Amino acid sequence: MKNTHSRRIDWLLVTFLMACHGVALAQQGVEGNALTNNFQFPSTNFPSQAMGPTTPGSGQFGASFMGTSALPGAPQGVYVPTGLPLESWGPLGVYPHLRYSLTYGNGIEASPGVNSTTAINTVAPGLLFTLGGHWILDYTPSLSFYSNPLFHDTTDQMVMLRGSTTYRDWTLILSQGYVNSTQPLVETGTQVAQEAYTTAFYAAWQMNDKMALQLGLNQNFRTAEELNSLHEWTTSDWLNYQLEPQLGAAIGLTGGYDEVSLGSDMPFEEVLGRVIFQPGAKLSLIVVGGAEERQFIHPSSAPFFGPIFNASALYKLFEGTLLTVSGSREVTPSFYGNEINVITAFTGRVRQDITKKVYFEFSGGYTSEPFTSIVAGPLPQYYIGTPPRTDLVQTRSDTRTYVQVRLSAVFRTRLTASIFYMHTEDASSQSNFTYSGNQVGLDLNYRY
Repeated sequence: MKNTHSRRIDWLLVTFLMACHGVALAQQGVEGNALTNNFQFPSTNFPSQAMGPTTPGSGQFGASFMGTSALPGAPQGVYVPTGLPLESWGPLGVYPHLRYSLTYGNGIEASPGVNSTTAINTVAPGLLFTLGGHWILDYTPSLSFYSNPLFHDTTDQMVMLRGSTTYRDWTLILSQGYVNSTQPLVETGTQVAQEAYTTAFYAAWQMNDKMALQLGLNQNFRTAEELNSLHEWTTSDWLNYQLEPQLGAAIGLTGGYDEVSLGSDMPFEEVLGRVIFQPGAKLSLIVVGGAEERQFIHPSSAPFFGPIFNASALYKLFEGTLLTVSGSREVTPSFYGNEINVITAFTGRVRQDITKKVYFEFSGGYTSEPFTSIVAGPLPQYYIGTPPRTDLVQTRSDTRTYVQVRLSAVFRTRLTASIFYMHTEDASSQSNFTYSGNQVGLDLNYRY
């Protein structure tokens, strides 16, 4: 058995690109300029608390890299300190942060077909260190305690290191991340212990006022107990062109290799286009789309070819009212051997300020996730020319929907408190993975 895991680097590229867009469009300096066609670097920054999805029902990293969590979670942005540190020693600054969450509900599977009810208490203290203006190191342990004995209590770990610098017309970013996490996953219907290591290097050259070149190298490793583990290497390169001050476009090529512990390895290639449109302070639109071809290292397995995309739009409908919509389609090796998942997801969120420090959010989403077998069919004893290939066959199909309401308040700018309710519906062609759930909870989030 191959001791590996790999996950396509460019989908981390594209997915994390989208996760960073809301911040990047507004940034200037080391990661961009004042134009719409900023250096849109993907990020291996994990959520500042490694214990729950960035969006309810999404993966640990905001993608399917570590599967789809069955637990709700507060939206977590990358923690970027803006004020003075709590303590400093020369160029070293220290910023503590802490998150506590209490969730109670059902729709959480301890084993396939068992819809369990439990309360979960999670405490995640963390420390972020800054070194000069170039390096950030963030460490967050996360302790989760379940009231239902069908689940086991967990201690997760998250470490993120990121450095950036500029040299003449070049911008360079290096990041390294580690996550050890145990979560109930929708794909498996069980609590799964995973480890992930991600390494990324990005370089951007501002060629002139109109054009910029981006180069990226990623390495992503994921180990999942008793399931398919991945080693992935990817390079993704973009050529950006500023059409107008409010409109930028880019074309990109990606090549990658997924090495898996169970089944066929998967080289893949992507051709992508990107449009960034920011006509004013009220609207930001980003669309990334193209096609992927994925091959399988077996003579009788047909390749996969299909469209992929990732798009998001932010619209300030009124003062204090923000509308966000997003959609994506990606291809990834499954947790099960000799399978791939084609994941299509759409989400929407409305945030309404009630006062300057109290706001209400309503969000919902839909995800389709078919499981497609790449097991090769038997070859005929005699054939002429290229060996015949069998068609890829769908073995399972899941659809998931959720709606969530959340009321949040900010206290003294550092502490945010939220209460929420979420309803989920999971339907599958395999009855063991069909269930619905309701969860209520409380989140407290402190950032110095």
